[in-house]
Amino acid sequence: MFTFPLDPQALLRERTRQLTRLGIPAGIVARATAEIDDMWGAGTGGWVPVWARHAERAERQGKLLSASLCWGAARFPALATPERQLAQERQLDCYLRAARHFPVRFQRLVLDVPHGTGTTPVPVHLFRRRGGTASEPRAVLLVSGGVDTWKMDLHRLLVASALATGLLVAAVDMPGTGESALPLTPDSEFVLTGVVDLLRGHYGKPVGFFGLSFGGHWAAKLALLGRVDAAVDVGGPTGITDRGPGELMGMPHGMAGIIGNALGLGELPDDETFADLFGRFSLRRQGLLARTGGAPLLAANGSDDQYIPRADVTGLGGRAATTVWIVRGATHCAPEHFAPLVAAAWAWLAARLTPGRATRLAEEALLLALRPLLVAPASVLP
Repeated sequence: MFTFPLDPQALLRERTRQLTRLGIPAGIVARATAEIDDMWGAGTGGWVPVWARHAERAERQGKLLSASLCWGAARFPALATPERQLAQERQLDCYLRAARHFPVRFQRLVLDVPHGTGTTPVPVHLFRRRGGTASEPRAVLLVSGGVDTWKMDLHRLLVASALATGLLVAAVDMPGTGESALPLTPDSEFVLTGVVDLLRGHYGKPVGFFGLSFGGHWAAKLALLGRVDAAVDVGGPTGITDRGPGELMGMPHGMAGIIGNALGLGELPDDETFADLFGRFSLRRQGLLARTGGAPLLAANGSDDQYIPRADVTGLGGRAATTVWIVRGATHCAPEHFAPLVAAAWAWLAARLTPGRATRLAEEALLLALRPLLVAPASVLP
C-alpha cells in the first residue's frame, strides 16, 4: 500500500454527488468539505480525522448506518494508511449493528472460494425482501463496486435492488478492494466465478452480475465467458481502446494510485509500468471479444466519462448478445441520470434471469422512459 499525490478539495468537488447519493447527509458532506485540508495526514484537517469525527458523532446519536457511511468515506479512496484500515473496521462494526433496522432481510456470509490448492475467504452480504424464504429466490444478483467504492458503501443500491427486483442480492468486494484477501490481477474473475458457482449450487437458480466502474469490467468478462446468466456493466474498463502510458497515468483524481493500491503495489508506478499492468486487463488482448456464445450483456455509461473511453463500451456493441446504452451528457457511471438508468437495468436483468410477460413489459416500459436520455444509433438499442 502507498499514498500518492491527490488534492482532497478537487476530489471532494468531483465526489460530492456520489457521497450524498450513497446516503451521507448533504450537510455532513458540506461540513467535511469545509474542514478537510490534507489527504493523507493525521492532523485536525486530515481526511480521516475529519470524517472520523462525523462518524463518531453519528454513532453517539445512534445513527449507525450514517456512521458506517462516514467511516466508509474516512477509509476512501484506498486502504493506504493504518488510519484508513482502522476506519474500514469501524465501518463494518457500525454496519452490522445497523443491520437489524434494514428494510430487507440481511445476512453476512464468508464463503471459502477455491484458490490455488486451498481457498480464499470472500465475505458476502445478502439482501432480500422480507417475507418468503431466503433459500428459494427466483434468481440471484451478484453486485460489485469498483476500485474505490465497495459493498458497504453501496448499501442504498443493494437494498433498492432487492426491493425493486425481488431477487436475492449478493454483494462482494472485487479482488484488491475492501475485505478481499487477494490483490487485483487480470485473472481475478476466478474469485467472482467461484462465488457465482457457490451461489448457483446452493440456490439452484440463475445468477446475474451487476458491476459498477471496475466492477463492470468483471461483469463484461463473466458474460463473455458465459459464467453468469446475464450481466450489466456500468462504466467498466474493457481495454477495447488502446491508451498510451501518459493518458493512463493522467487519469484525474489519483485514479492511477487507487488502481495501483488495488494491484497490491508498494509505490506509484512509472508510466510504462502502469500501462503494461493495466493493459493486461484488456478483454480485447485476452481474445474474449472474438469469442462466440456467452451470456447476455448490457453495457452502459455516460457519454462524457472522465476515466473510461466511450469505445470501451460501444466497442462491445458488435457482439450479438450485447446491448449498449450511452447516457447523454453524463460522466463516469452516469450519476446524473443514475436512477432511470439503474431502473431500466434492473428490468433488463429481470427479463433475462426470470423471463415472462411481466418482466418483458417492465423492461419495455422502463427502456421507454430511459430512451430519450440515450445517445446511440438504433442498432445498439433493443
